[in-house]
Amino acid sequence: MKLFKKIGSPKNTKNKINFSINLNELKEGINSFDQFFVNKNKEKINIFDKNCDHAGGKLISRNGIIICPMHNWELDINSLTYKNGIKKKQIDFKIKNNSIKFTIEEIIPEISLSKKFNYSDLKISFFNHAFLKVSNKNFSFATDPWAIGSSFANGWWLKNKSRGNWLKEINELDFIYISHNHPDHLHAETLSKVNKEIPIVVPKFQTDSTGVLIEDLGFKNVIRLEFNTEYKLNNSDLILILLKSGDFREDSGIYFSVHDFKLLFDVDSNNINFGRFPKADVYATSFSSGASGYPLMFDNYNKDEKQKILNTNKNFTKRIKEKALLSTKTKYFLPYASFFVEKAVRDKEIYDHNVKIKIRDYEKFCKNNKIIILDTEKYNEFKFKKKKLFKEKIDIVETNLENVEQKINIFKSKYDEIDEEYIKDYFVSSKFNEKLDLFISLTDDNFKINGNNYYVNFSKTSIIFKNLKKNELTKIYNKKNSNRKLHIKARKESFLYIVYNKLPWEDLLIGFQCKILRSPNIYNARFWYHFTNVYISKKFVRASLNCDSCKFISQKFDDDMYGNK
Repeated sequence: MKLFKKIGSPKNTKNKINFSINLNELKEGINSFDQFFVNKNKEKINIFDKNCDHAGGKLISRNGIIICPMHNWELDINSLTYKNGIKKKQIDFKIKNNSIKFTIEEIIPEISLSKKFNYSDLKISFFNHAFLKVSNKNFSFATDPWAIGSSFANGWWLKNKSRGNWLKEINELDFIYISHNHPDHLHAETLSKVNKEIPIVVPKFQTDSTGVLIEDLGFKNVIRLEFNTEYKLNNSDLILILLKSGDFREDSGIYFSVHDFKLLFDVDSNNINFGRFPKADVYATSFSSGASGYPLMFDNYNKDEKQKILNTNKNFTKRIKEKALLSTKTKYFLPYASFFVEKAVRDKEIYDHNVKIKIRDYEKFCKNNKIIILDTEKYNEFKFKKKKLFKEKIDIVETNLENVEQKINIFKSKYDEIDEEYIKDYFVSSKFNEKLDLFISLTDDNFKINGNNYYVNFSKTSIIFKNLKKNELTKIYNKKNSNRKLHIKARKESFLYIVYNKLPWEDLLIGFQCKILRSPNIYNARFWYHFTNVYISKKFVRASLNCDSCKFISQKFDDDMYGNK
């Protein structure tokens, strides 16, 4: 018997909004606004909304191409026809007093979830990071279990201890939901302890990267659920919908109801459901910043510049989260998916400077907006009985004390041997082509070069790979030519781990395992995308198309990549 029954799709309501745009504000080509595009071609203008005419996605502009990240529907802006032949309707407008005036219908999803039933109790148990358990008398499921070990090549460690009974609890679940395949959410070491018969729910992504990786870990019952579709768990009062992030990332959140009590867990998705936030009694979301190697690991910036960027990023993250809290009209804010720390001795400098947003930083905002914070650092049980909240702190009995330094040393011994022929073949076979000179230096814990330097020229028909001495590296890097230059100093064992396993290169950066120097100081988007989503094992793909809204790329972008010259 199937675990879930498909019961329909969410209903949509339409809200009419009037707009007025000054003609002088329009540039030639695509002009992107929140709900619509304006395409200006000399004197000709056409306007169309951002609602994809397929499955509730939202159209995004990338490099002059209009595409929907949900199922990669591409729209020709001149004919306003999708590549599959379906026509998109233009928005009628009038020009008066040098202003364009028009009305659009904004689609607002009215996710019904369940009908009105008598209310039943619900309990949310916090175990660690994004690892939550939701249960009542007739169902239980968990999200993104990370309870032990490290993540992102030993760069991330759990900030706090996990509850000692986590394995017993997880092995008694009806199912586990995995939001995406980042290693702090799809955590292989944690899942290696889990009963492989337990159903694992994953989103039906374009590349199926999450499902493929879960099956590779030995799980026998992987359930792929479609986005924006209502499912009912058999013999229970649980109805759920998976919602996609509003970008090309293969990322998701879960929206579910228990009778008339609605909850949204968006994990760390960018702009969940394309910014169309459903109403939720409980909204669980990441709350911090600092989940990135930028700018701390970039040698193009001095300490003051790095601190300024960090402060800007923190303020931006906090504003985005506060806006989302208001959009959901939530009563309860559950901050989670942000409990990692740079725990290794070698990363103390990163730890000292990568100061993150704290839960208490939201207290004033939440108080002013009558939102109750479910503080997961003070409590780990939240019980709702007839919608009344009861908080509790269950004592943690630590059963698996970890020695961080010992685990790093074991990792180093495993990835100690340098196979230069393999590394050469790895780059030569990558099929990457761009006017880029890549310099790789293998380093110790403190990013001191240990003598292994490699030069890769991607600008030729055949990729050039060379071993370099330190003085040769400096000489070639400083040599003037038309190629961009990217110097990556990576901890030896972390680099070998990524290359030998064909893992995403973004893990080096997110995990603070490399330092970057680039000339010019702009983001090499094509390179990072290729070695994070193309030239890797299929099960580790992170995005279906090149995307500039990934959380670790909040930096100065490669402008010509996206047509912003």
